[in-house]
Amino acid sequence: MCRYAQKTYKSHYVCFKCRKSFKQPDAYDIIKRIEKEKVYHEPGKSVRNVGYAFTKAGTQELEKIVSEIENRTIKCPECSSMMADMGKDFKAPKKTALKEWKIIESLFKTGKCFHSCGCDGIGYIPGNPKDYETYLNNILKTYQEYLAACQKLPIEKCPEKNDEIKYWSDNIQKIKTEIIDNRFEIIL
Repeated sequence: MCRYAQKTYKSHYVCFKCRKSFKQPDAYDIIKRIEKEKVYHEPGKSVRNVGYAFTKAGTQELEKIVSEIENRTIKCPECSSMMADMGKDFKAPKKTALKEWKIIESLFKTGKCFHSCGCDGIGYIPGNPKDYETYLNNILKTYQEYLAACQKLPIEKCPEKNDEIKYWSDNIQKIKTEIIDNRFEIIL
């Protein structure tokens, strides 16, 4: 059984500028608390009684609240920069581990986060810039193979072919950008 199904875990939000990590409840947990208390503590606004939103007539209001919670912005308590949601499985490196922080930030830019059900753990995280470059090159090769396979499919078999081609092309471009940016930093 997935470990996150047994109890509530908070997601890790990271400020790359301050190199700090803070935990925040995810949207589902906030909704459960609101349903129990019938009160919504809207960020920057007053407390609202929202018990009616959990009735059939209040479905639209509940959807609005859920949307607000899911799209909320978490700011760093120190520098007020936007924080990145790295997931429940993330473990932040020490504040002084600059190379590790740079790798984590770069991973985030390529779309890698640590959201899972808790069964598989966080997966591989490169420990140094050379390993990271190898990791990026392997991911690039895999994405290019996915793109090539998608391009070969006839449109009748895959009606979303154009969307998938765009998806893999965008991911390939992100990886190429990170390879170039990180190669420059390795040289410096």
